[in-house]
Amino acid sequence: MAQSELQDATIYTQDGSTLGTVSDASAETKIEVVKTDGSRIWLERHDLKEVDGQWQVAEGYTVYSADRVSGDYTESDVDDMVDDTFPASDPPSFTLGDKGKGR
Repeated sequence: MAQSELQDATIYTQDGSTLGTVSDASAETKIEVVKTDGSRIWLERHDLKEVDGQWQVAEGYTVYSADRVSGDYTESDVDDMVDDTFPASDPPSFTLGDKGKGR
């Protein structure tokens, strides 16, 4: 299924109700959907099928979301948190193969 086919498409559930609209179909395996309540979820591409000209999620589809994330983080906050994780550990005090270099 091509990216252009899904971009801005409406996604429906099995019972025919609207799940949301595709906001980003650029990833190879997942698409981002803005639900009718404004929240964002990600669906696996293989969980979508075209039925009577409409995109519908398959039975037992998997939803990925950020609903469990608490707090509003700016991009700068996230950058600072990532920077704080490096280096993850100290480098070893020796390097294998340095034979004869006085170590």
